Amino acid sequence: MKITRRWLEEFIDLDGISTDKIITTLNKIGQEVEGYEKIEVPENVVVGEVIECHKHPNADKLNVCRVNVGDDELQIVCGADNVAAGQFVPVAKIGAELGDFKIKKAKLRGIESFGMICAAREIGLPDFHDGILVLDNSLGELKIGEYVGKYLNDEVIELGVTANRGDCFSVYGIARELRAGLGRKLKSLNFEYHTMPEGIGRIISVKQNQVKHSSHLIKAINGKIVDKLKIKYRLALVDEEFKDSFDSYIKYAMHATGVLLVGGNISDIYLTNKDGVDVFGCESGEYLVGIKNSLEVEDNGRYLINANFADADYVNEIAFIKGLKGDEYFFRASRGSNPDLRFGLEYVLNELKIPAYSGDIDVSTDFEKTILSVDINSVTNIIGFRINEKDIVEILKSLGFEILSISDNFIKVKVPEFRNDIKNIQDIAEEILRIYGIDKIPSKPLEFVEKDRTNEVLKELDFERELKLRAVANGFYEAIHFVFDNKERLQKYGFEVLDEHLDLLNPIAKELNTLRSTILLQLLDDVKRNKANGYKRVYLFSSGSVYDKNRNEKKSIAFVVNGWSDYENPSNQGKPKKVDFKFLVDKLGAIIGEFELRENNAYPLAHPYQNAKIIKNNQEIGVIAKLHPKIAKDFDLDDVYFAEIDLEKLKPSKKEVGEIIKFPKVTRDLSVVVDKGLSYKDVYDIICKLEIDELKEFYPIDIYDLGDKNSLTIRFIIQANKTLKDEEINSIMDKILKALEDRGIKLR
Repeated sequence: MKITRRWLEEFIDLDGISTDKIITTLNKIGQEVEGYEKIEVPENVVVGEVIECHKHPNADKLNVCRVNVGDDELQIVCGADNVAAGQFVPVAKIGAELGDFKIKKAKLRGIESFGMICAAREIGLPDFHDGILVLDNSLGELKIGEYVGKYLNDEVIELGVTANRGDCFSVYGIARELRAGLGRKLKSLNFEYHTMPEGIGRIISVKQNQVKHSSHLIKAINGKIVDKLKIKYRLALVDEEFKDSFDSYIKYAMHATGVLLVGGNISDIYLTNKDGVDVFGCESGEYLVGIKNSLEVEDNGRYLINANFADADYVNEIAFIKGLKGDEYFFRASRGSNPDLRFGLEYVLNELKIPAYSGDIDVSTDFEKTILSVDINSVTNIIGFRINEKDIVEILKSLGFEILSISDNFIKVKVPEFRNDIKNIQDIAEEILRIYGIDKIPSKPLEFVEKDRTNEVLKELDFERELKLRAVANGFYEAIHFVFDNKERLQKYGFEVLDEHLDLLNPIAKELNTLRSTILLQLLDDVKRNKANGYKRVYLFSSGSVYDKNRNEKKSIAFVVNGWSDYENPSNQGKPKKVDFKFLVDKLGAIIGEFELRENNAYPLAHPYQNAKIIKNNQEIGVIAKLHPKIAKDFDLDDVYFAEIDLEKLKPSKKEVGEIIKFPKVTRDLSVVVDKGLSYKDVYDIICKLEIDELKEFYPIDIYDLGDKNSLTIRFIIQANKTLKDEEINSIMDKILKALEDRGIKLR
């Protein structure tokens, strides 16, 4: 929900109140401000009047204009199609800076130009029109030569209004909130519009059945719709779209007042849709108001405006039962729109300034008023602090509650019609607390607070212990080593060693003459020893400190597997398969959770073609690879696979609950033909760059050799916050296939 300060000032006195104060107050009373933008026209952009406009003698698409800017008349060459004599326009004079562009004297096709007639986007405003911006008096009486920012500068505030506060989905609704938060009065609005002697009954006929759940107030007008800069500019500032000029007035009044408004030509507006179900869910046999055109010939100068209100609970119920689609009207109606229909209707008529037929059609429902008895003691128990009775009364009055009676710690109130979210004493207590200010409530210590006795060391130990237990559960045995290793051997296999001035002065043994920079060499010694002792299946892990050349310490954990992938048993006829790269990947996934593999550069000990980075939480945490054949030969081993991981990077981050989507997942498979030289990472990157929100997951499930190419089958998991239709799913898959085809990857 977006509002602007100037629009807000139409409803409430904000003199002397800074925008910072407004934002602070809104946040304080529970209307969270999510964004703020200051709209400011550059200096030296003034109001000009186009005195003359004629075609450029040397260019078909240029015009030469003489523009009065108050203190001078300027010759300006303009390329806009819509420039014309008699217009008031924003003129950037020489020296004005429009972003990175500075206005200078120029010569265009032989004609000198002394300024620039501007479009909205060129002076820092939303791009809400074509051509140059034509000014009018709707934002204030124009004065030639006046700074344009006097009329167009504004401040936009974006609010995260909660779904239960339908009364705040309007500028007037936020003004009501500020009335309570700032203690300021709302302004009295005087609406003026002309009334024709002809009654509305001459234009339309109405059939009225029993009304149960909604109210309608209908007015007819006759005249030409005139565009207003104020209307379209403010709608652009708050991101409201409209279909045509008349619709812009309807949307403007609806955003301003919160009253649901429907407008249209008298020959095509109905209160029931083509399926016989009106916007509030009534069946065709019980519709509220039907409009029949009494004119033989369509007259586009005659319009109807229907202000309406419906019980929000009923709207939601009927929409759920009938599966009705939502739109902006349903959005407002389902949350609770403004029931003051005459206010909304007269607001739009006041802006239109078009004669209205006398009288109106009022089809109203007398909704049951909510009356609550507020027990001050109960409010005190809910809040945890006793607020003065007088303060409670003033707060409720400022929020629009009608005080019916006060007696013996009880206040009887009538809930305002626009507050359909107020149902009980808890709701009343919440309203009192947010306006009174939670910061004014004194803090009370809990009777018993257990001290958190954990620390970072304990957390690290628990994490490592859990990791080791998972490794053991997956068939690994832990190996324990010294933190020392042989310097010459580390250097031989390409590992970093300590700088000489940081190395050990008195090593415990010649073979252990430096601090280790990897655990892997020690684990390979262990594998060799176990193989020599006759073990056919060796799965080992070890953890501990490793050091870089500057003697900086970090924790590492390493895994090695060699030999059989299973014990000898009847299911494998006593001939289990050997471990492979995938075997270690699967084991590692069961220990550390989900991760990705990406192509790795050369790494000590690693096979050049079976070597990958381990990526988790979008960062590289380690390496997984097959032992290089030459190194395996040094240790008298075959087919050894290893992984080494930085424990600091593996530490679990704070767990946060993600969104749970209640709608079903959809699975689709796609088989494509790829070059053998193309890696899956390349395909993965192509799909990721599409940034499809509904695509939750995708992964390869099959690779088939086609000779000089491969067939790759990818499985896609698609899910959204709704039940996806076949055409929506097909559209997503077509988008993916097109991106792949653009890179030469064809459907099989």
